[in-house]
Order: sequence, then structure tokens, then C-alpha cells
Amino acid sequence: MTATLLNTRELSKSTARVLRELPKTGPRVITRGNKTVGLLIPAAGEHLADDLDLLQRLELGRALAAAQREAVLGGSDRTSMADINREIRAVRSRSRKSR
Repeated sequence: MTATLLNTRELSKSTARVLRELPKTGPRVITRGNKTVGLLIPAAGEHLADDLDLLQRLELGRALAAAQREAVLGGSDRTSMADINREIRAVRSRSRKSR
């Protein structure tokens, strides 16, 4: 899928035209200067809930990718299941003692 660049100034000056043509032109990448600041995508008509669900999945995917990247950089991606279970037992034990 390709997307056309659209700067904020052009969007500001011709918002009605951009929105009217969006279903035909497809997604637009909104830029300010040389930075991407957002995406403008055509809605799926009566299936707005589906579009919102897809956006939530996208956000979840980004969060998961960031957590995986952090795990690799920190080395915790190599933690064994035995070590994970040992840590869980230790935390639960401390929690019981503090009650």
C-alpha cells in the first residue's frame, strides 16, 4: 500500500478537498517540516468499530515490538523459564511475608 505525503499547511488550506478525495486517493501521510506527524486513512464506511479495533491492534503491536526490543537490548530475552519461575516464586514469597 502506498501513501501520499501531505504537509500540514496544505491540509489546513484544503481540508474539505482532502477529505472528499481521501476514499479515492487512499492513505495520506501528514508531515510537518520533514517529520511525519500522523496518518489520514479513509474510514470503512459503516464499519467504524472495525477500523477502531484495527487501530487498537496496531497500538498493541507497537507496544509489544517496543517491549521485545527492550528485552533484547537489556538481555532479558535470554532468561530461561526456570529463572522466570524462580523469580515469580520469590516475589510471591515476599508478598506473603509482608501481609
